[in-house]
Amino acid sequence: MVSEDLILKKTFKLLLLKGFDRVSITDIQNATGLSRGLLYHYYKNKEDLFIQVTEKYFIEIFDFDIRKVTDLTIFEFIDFMFKRFDRIEHAILDIVKNTNDIQGVSMLNYHFLFYQVMQRDAIFRNRYQATIEKEKIGWENALKNSITKKEIKSDTNIVISAKELVTLTDGVWFQSIYSVDGKFMIQKLETTLFHYIDLLK
Repeated sequence: MVSEDLILKKTFKLLLLKGFDRVSITDIQNATGLSRGLLYHYYKNKEDLFIQVTEKYFIEIFDFDIRKVTDLTIFEFIDFMFKRFDRIEHAILDIVKNTNDIQGVSMLNYHFLFYQVMQRDAIFRNRYQATIEKEKIGWENALKNSITKKEIKSDTNIVISAKELVTLTDGVWFQSIYSVDGKFMIQKLETTLFHYIDLLK
């Protein structure tokens, strides 16, 4: 018996390799060994299956609980972000590396698919934007907490600085498409964020 988790994994691998527009139900049948009827037993249609895939392999990987970081200082929040992106990077690399049955998949495929989903799926864009908003709120809280503890200048513009920190973090994340093992991204993130925070001291 094929599990839904296996269907999602096999479909995601196909999407990584071929992109949204080139994956057919027949491709998914061949990859999973399931009949069309059984696939439609689990999912209403191909689009429903793709939505479930993006939920599992994008949203669940990136999302976090903002309530757990409200009391962190800027340095503690940076440490949280390091660990979060390290976890994200390892999760993605595990997905990419576990594609032995489908050749030619790399980190670049993941990023390309991410932007394809962003372009075509308004629900996904909104969900991802909500995660970015959590990041901004996390940075704002951390900046406030660090001002209170006199770790950074009291006249720091919290709203602007939080937006800039989100932009810096996203920029480093985009550059990680050139990374083989994720170390580049974490090192670059560390250098970039600490340089910015030094300007606020």
